[in-house]
Amino acid sequence: MGSDPKLRGAPGPIAISGYAAVTCLGADAETTWKAVVASRCGMGPMTEMESPLPPGSDGGQAVSISEDGNGELPREALYLRRSVADALRTAGSFPTLPYQPARCAAVFGTTLHGIRAGGRFLRKDDPAALQAFLAGATAEMALRGLGFGGGHVTTCSACSSSLGAIALGVTLLETGQADLVVAGGYDTISEYVWAGFNSLRVVATGPLKPFTRGRQGMKLAEGYGIVVLERAGDALRRGIRPAAIISGWGESADGFHLTRPHPDGTGASRAMGEALARSGLGITQIGMIAAHATGTEENDASEAAALQRVFGDHLRSVPIVGFKSHLGHTLGAAGAVELILSVMSLRDQCVPPCANVRADEIEFPALRISTATGPRDPASAVTATLNTSLGFGGANTSVVLSRSNSDADPPDVRFAIGSGERVVVSGFGVVLPGAIGNAAFCSRISEPWGSSADHRHSTIDDESLDSLIGTKRARRLNRNVKLTLAAAGFALEDSGIREHPDELAATAGVMATTHGSPGYCYEYYKQIVEEGVLSANPMLFAEGVPNAGAAHVSTTFGLHRGCQTIIGTRTAGMDALRLAYLRIQSGAERRVLVVAAEESHRAIDRAYEHCRVLAIGDSQSDSASGTGFRSSSGAVALVLESGSSAALRGARTYATVEAALARAAAPTRLSGTVREVLLGLGHVPTLTVANGSWIDRAERAGFAPAERSSGAHTLSDLFGELFSAAGPVTIAALLLGHQNHFLGDTPSPADQNRGFGVVCSDPSGLVSGMSFRPVNDL
Repeated sequence: MGSDPKLRGAPGPIAISGYAAVTCLGADAETTWKAVVASRCGMGPMTEMESPLPPGSDGGQAVSISEDGNGELPREALYLRRSVADALRTAGSFPTLPYQPARCAAVFGTTLHGIRAGGRFLRKDDPAALQAFLAGATAEMALRGLGFGGGHVTTCSACSSSLGAIALGVTLLETGQADLVVAGGYDTISEYVWAGFNSLRVVATGPLKPFTRGRQGMKLAEGYGIVVLERAGDALRRGIRPAAIISGWGESADGFHLTRPHPDGTGASRAMGEALARSGLGITQIGMIAAHATGTEENDASEAAALQRVFGDHLRSVPIVGFKSHLGHTLGAAGAVELILSVMSLRDQCVPPCANVRADEIEFPALRISTATGPRDPASAVTATLNTSLGFGGANTSVVLSRSNSDADPPDVRFAIGSGERVVVSGFGVVLPGAIGNAAFCSRISEPWGSSADHRHSTIDDESLDSLIGTKRARRLNRNVKLTLAAAGFALEDSGIREHPDELAATAGVMATTHGSPGYCYEYYKQIVEEGVLSANPMLFAEGVPNAGAAHVSTTFGLHRGCQTIIGTRTAGMDALRLAYLRIQSGAERRVLVVAAEESHRAIDRAYEHCRVLAIGDSQSDSASGTGFRSSSGAVALVLESGSSAALRGARTYATVEAALARAAAPTRLSGTVREVLLGLGHVPTLTVANGSWIDRAERAGFAPAERSSGAHTLSDLFGELFSAAGPVTIAALLLGHQNHFLGDTPSPADQNRGFGVVCSDPSGLVSGMSFRPVNDL
């Protein structure tokens, strides 16, 4: 069911009931931990790299693991699946999950998902390879057959991705969307990544030596880290003592630069301070800090400044560990892997030393870096830890862990759905073919729809986009980022906060994209494949990461709350809206800007043509014909806000959000999954986001037993297949009162009072849905 704002009460503490990690130091968390305590460093040859590196290059390639009958999986999916299974085993939840499938969900974080598939595609000119490229495909392969019916999402905030995923997992539990969440992150060894960071001149030739004078930079590595999250009471009731408690989390955006952190550490300090405030712990209660500690010149200096801001003079009393000195930088996995090591620090009451670092080398006198050459810290000091991850674009996430000391069953309470705060839509912005801007969108969807191609699938020219965001600034930006910025600008203006810096600073962001920035990624990767890793273009690399849009939105508009990007599925836009809704309803945010953007590209078309869902020849995509779709470009933004916040500033509201949920099953069971989501949304007129492919038939079959109709028309007939943006643009059209265009006959007054729903499906078997009640005073 969707969340119920009428429920009250505290959800109780969120526990880590199981965990697993695969790193360059071990195929399990225990082996990795013992090597860290022994001050070992896992850097060595990277034999699985797809193309040769310069002589002497090394890094943190993950150790070999058994395939366990999954040898057909690509490397990232194989290792991620192993990590999920091992984490569930430690939580007493494998092979049978302890809750109903619909109550078990997954949130993964990654920087570059199945990027190695792109190299296989370029080398062999085989579009079939791209079926393993998207983050949704990696997640589906990792979870296949394990019983996770509550859906899965993948988030990208660069190097803070997996801590961000864990924070989202906490939100799912706190808001009653799930009873068990596997969360964490991964990034595989990749020529794409090594070449990119090397082109930015941040890859060290010597050891990674965080916070030291003369530090050279990072050592790139591979890693996989997964935690099992449950409410602590639920874990205890089934006989599992939590490994640790997530006492608090915090997120922020620097709003400063795409690849450089704020030199004063202001953004990072906000994330740390929020995590501490949410935990209720004071700085004197933190017994260890697990720093991001990349070993790069600017990042370490910025992080030191942030820690000084938060801890003040007490900072000299708190031991600091840089786990990357042992493991290298595991990118999207770093936050989760390092959090697991902090869990083990709490368990063993041990503050391990940094590898490669002597006490007399430390540049920052206020930092008490734990080293093998310095004094050992007392064993009884660690009752809580602070972990911090800092990513490209100034994406900062911190988590506070506490020890789990009680075996007693907690009171049998009914867990609440957040604060019960009403969530409203207070703005929208649209940039679509033939409909650039809200007025143009309203006009186009109000016109009669004919079959003429003149009414369909026109393009968005670069001049129009550049004029919206500034020609000079647009020069370096990829098309996906331009679309994101343009739609965000319209939505923020429509919501009435674009000219109010304080309101913008208090706004969070959740972006969404299925394919990211294919134009820049293709050109960047093609050059590496043809000319070698030393030919990498640093601008294309930095601007082509999946969360580039989020970074530019926070920098351009001054958003200082957390900014994440949901990637890799057709349902990503709907999931971004759902997560934004849950964050507001839980009380964690008061306003969230959601933007879903897609950039079309010939490589994407080749992949869908191989899957036989692309329209052939000159035929137009038509939801009724089932002849396939035409991929399109565009972006849609919506502003979600708490009802109290909107009322306080006198904002116009379009609708209230009534329910949101996601489900997952095998693609062959898509109809049943659609039916389950429909039932969860309640009896409201509901529209599916059709696109002319086999998905439409499965969705219609799901509607039939429920005696529901998805209507005769869809927006894909006008604008083409918009992937992650398809669901949000449908919601925007319905919010404007155009239900009769899509839901058949004009809804009765009773139906209008009930509102409407939108359901979107992904070929992997994911289904995401939301329902709304329009506000009558438009």
